[in-house]
Amino acid sequence: MAVRAPARPESVTVGSAVRWRGETYLVTALQGSNVHLLSQHADGEDAVVLLDTLHRSPGFEVLGGPDALPEPEGDSSASPSPPARRPLGGADLLDGLSDTARKEVDFWLDHVLEVHTGLPGFANPGDAPRPCYDPGRTTLRDRYETKAAELRAAHHQVSAATVERRRLAWLEQGVWGLVDKRRVRGPSRHGRVDEQVVKLLRKVHKRQEKRSIGTRSRLYELLRRACVRKFKKRAQQLMPSRATFYRLLDRLKVVCGKQAAARRGDGSHRPEPPFTLAMATAPGEQVQIDTTSLDVLALDETGRVVSVELTAAIDVVSRTILAAVIRPKSSGTKTGSNSRRHGGRATKAVDALLLLAEMCTPQPMRPHWSLKAAAKGSDLPYAQLVEADERMEGAAARPVIIPEMIVMDNGKVFAGRAFMDACAQLGISVRPACANSPTHKAIIERSFGSVKSLFSQYVTGYTGKDLTHRGKRVASERLWRIDQLNDFLQQWIALGWQQRPHEELRNPFLPSMPPRTPNQVFAAHVGSSGYVPLRLSAEDRLRLLPTAWVQVTDKGVRLGNRTYDSRALNGYRNTRSGWPGKGQRWPVRYHPHQPEKVWLEDHRNNKWAEADFVCQRLIGDAWSEHVWDQATAAHLEKGGHTRDEAAIARLVRSLLERVGRGPSRTATPQPAPVERGMHVSPAPVQDPYSGIPAPVYHSIAGLPVMDTDPRQLCAPPARAALGDPDASRPGNPASNEQS
Repeated sequence: MAVRAPARPESVTVGSAVRWRGETYLVTALQGSNVHLLSQHADGEDAVVLLDTLHRSPGFEVLGGPDALPEPEGDSSASPSPPARRPLGGADLLDGLSDTARKEVDFWLDHVLEVHTGLPGFANPGDAPRPCYDPGRTTLRDRYETKAAELRAAHHQVSAATVERRRLAWLEQGVWGLVDKRRVRGPSRHGRVDEQVVKLLRKVHKRQEKRSIGTRSRLYELLRRACVRKFKKRAQQLMPSRATFYRLLDRLKVVCGKQAAARRGDGSHRPEPPFTLAMATAPGEQVQIDTTSLDVLALDETGRVVSVELTAAIDVVSRTILAAVIRPKSSGTKTGSNSRRHGGRATKAVDALLLLAEMCTPQPMRPHWSLKAAAKGSDLPYAQLVEADERMEGAAARPVIIPEMIVMDNGKVFAGRAFMDACAQLGISVRPACANSPTHKAIIERSFGSVKSLFSQYVTGYTGKDLTHRGKRVASERLWRIDQLNDFLQQWIALGWQQRPHEELRNPFLPSMPPRTPNQVFAAHVGSSGYVPLRLSAEDRLRLLPTAWVQVTDKGVRLGNRTYDSRALNGYRNTRSGWPGKGQRWPVRYHPHQPEKVWLEDHRNNKWAEADFVCQRLIGDAWSEHVWDQATAAHLEKGGHTRDEAAIARLVRSLLERVGRGPSRTATPQPAPVERGMHVSPAPVQDPYSGIPAPVYHSIAGLPVMDTDPRQLCAPPARAALGDPDASRPGNPASNEQS
């Protein structure tokens, strides 16, 4: 038997006609939970009833508006038909008003009731209306005039139109219509500034959000320029003063300068509440993946000091870091405004693809790792995992979890076609996070902060999160190579992260117990949901690599300014691939970190044709595409061309050899020239040789030859040799002749 829902009580409004206790009443006022009823019978009595009692009374019903009542004898306008729009219970809005406003409402309520019904609100039951307000003898217009004259006599400046407006507002909104709205009007947020200027200010400030942060004075100048462009001659009148503008910024909560710098990145992308936590009930049900700067300097393959960034994937249920990789980040160089940037490096789509492969593969132990980082002897169910997957034997203490759904960032690394295709191939659903919403992947964002505080700050070359946290000699420290940093990170994940208690990993049924480690939570879920490994074959790993559609010519395959060729490509040269719309282009898989080889996929017979780099013999060592870009940039600076792959390969070889030798200890660096700046002097210095012509050296005559023998210049006088004592006297003529 169906149970019938109780009927909803009918709405009772001011002016409604109701039937109660077998008689008809008119609702004249609503005050809190009380209802004022005006009897419509000659010998009836008015009543004040509680709302709940009125609804529960037997035989109670709402007849409608006053039109449902029989019209009294006399003027047809004596009983007007007020609209029933204000529902019962509107009087509770008066609770927030001041005492003065409430007294004013009570004052007008009594007078409006007397105009409308003939009796004021304080009348006793059985009282007869005054003749001048009797609805049966007077019209509404007469009562308006009478009430206005009465109030003016009591020193209230009121007109008949004001009384009429008060009564109509009471019929429209109930008791709230009698409130003077000036008493409840809040102050304007923008003060007396024109609304058009405020809208223009918001528009100008929004355009500056993505630019460098400036002060209030810059925003004031930008607003002034915008006002001149939009309002022309009225701009000077509408533009507020500088002090008013600063107060307006405080009212509108517009921050500039240091306050804006402090708020940027701190809640600027906070979504609107309510917030929903990321919920998952099984490992792999939701995996979050993202990339962030690691705040560490390192050495890349060419020996340069570069910043590094971390790409990681974390499981929501167990907080397990499924895979992580460190890649260098550098801007590179450009030889021209329209040329391609060479030597740049950052996380690429292939790194995200390799991350997927690492999630499905156990992390092998390395010989130099600590034995505590091994899965054997850890909290993982080692025996059960080895029984299900023999690859777990000798693996590190990091579980293997196959994702069911990945929540990713909207960056081009993850939003590319290669990553989407790889996830579809592995049966993983992808859910992109909303733009500028880091809270949609809050767990990976918070985990990045933990990695920086637990790992990055203990590594040599740590720079801190900004310039205020950076040391003065970070770049001159003994920095680690990228491969060494990756090795340290993998060991730390197995030892320092997976076996460390996490505050979010508590038993919801036993909250008093200490928090669990990610490995312990994974072991608990393995006991309930099991473990099914996913084995990737060599062909599966090839299909995870990015694809390039290129033509196979007589010279081979041209990819990345390099030529690849082998005998396996003979059957594909200058032939159609059979793919719709591709013509003679074939799908070629390539590995940016291992560019020595490429693989052509033949979908007709599921075969792979491998091709080698034709200049690999000139390099003869392991290299990466980043090293090739560095050599290409150096070759272009010398005036070379990108198609000189043999010359670039020799530069790659020399670059790797120079990096292997390390810096020279004998070569002394050349001192930089002293920068003396502009020449300053109190007065201009005049050249003392100005006006003298430059000498012509080939026209200068030689010195004359002496006729006297130079040996006679130092010989003694002749008379002194004979013994004449007067020969050496100063006045002797012979002495003068000798001299």
